[in-house]
Amino acid sequence: MKIDTNTQPLNVKKPGFQNQPDKPTAAQAEESQAVQTGDKVVLSDRSKLIAKAGELVSLAPDVRSEKVADLTARIAAGTYKVDARAVADSIVQKKFDGLL
Repeated sequence: MKIDTNTQPLNVKKPGFQNQPDKPTAAQAEESQAVQTGDKVVLSDRSKLIAKAGELVSLAPDVRSEKVADLTARIAAGTYKVDARAVADSIVQKKFDGLL
C-alpha cells in the first residue's frame, strides 16, 4: 500500500460552517442590501399605458378572440389579403350614410 504525501490542505467543511471571505465583495454587499431593503420595480409611463389598454380591451364585449387569432395567423403566414375596393366602398358608404 502506498500513501500519497500530498501537501495541499483538505477542504473539510464542518456541519453548519460556511467558508465565507473575510470581507464581502461589492456585489455581495449590494445583494445583501437588496435582500434587507427589498427589491424595487419601477414601471415607465408607457408600460402603465399599455397595461391599461390591455385591461380596457379585455373588458370590451365585441372582441372576438377567434377572429383576432385567425387574422394574426394569416398575417404572419403572409396569406392575408386586403380587398382595397371593399375598404373604399365601406368608407364612402359610411361617409354618405349621414348625408342622405
